[in-house]
Amino acid sequence: MNYKNYQKSRDAAWQILIDFKISSLPVKITALCRELGIEVKLAKLDSDSDGFSFIKNGVPVIILNADCTNNSRLRFTCAHELGHIILGHVGVYELVSREPSSTDNPIEQAANVFASRLLAPACVLWGCQVKSAEDIIKLCDISYAAAEFRMQRMNILYARNKFLTSPLERKVYENFKPFIEQYSF
Repeated sequence: MNYKNYQKSRDAAWQILIDFKISSLPVKITALCRELGIEVKLAKLDSDSDGFSFIKNGVPVIILNADCTNNSRLRFTCAHELGHIILGHVGVYELVSREPSSTDNPIEQAANVFASRLLAPACVLWGCQVKSAEDIIKLCDISYAAAEFRMQRMNILYARNKFLTSPLERKVYENFKPFIEQYSF
């Protein structure tokens, strides 16, 4: 994924956090979707997919697999599908919903970046001094696979010591500051 697309996905997630005054983790993703006018429904799906999104009569809809018993996984799937909607992918591209992978096509990578930055913003994880995927799971209520993937990125960011460099990121951090002060590892 090129940096411009990464930045667009990341910044879109940060802007949602700012616009909706989200200031604590875990992000209440289905409530956020409803605030955005997006219907979220559970349905039995014939495929191995955890979810998908589409537009019906001008209204965005996210369908989550009712057979998935892992709530943390469904939360990430919902955020991923929200990313497809916010980033303008729905109805334009054929979309696939499964565990994140570095080999995903750029559209899936963009939705994964959006979801992980929405549910587990790096500046908040940094502020809370997370040190492991388990810490991320406790804070963000995402699946182990998603938390592992996020922790890999956090390790890169820790090595670079590059936090709060963007005005949007600084605003997200300020919004979460009371949460960060009460919840660090």
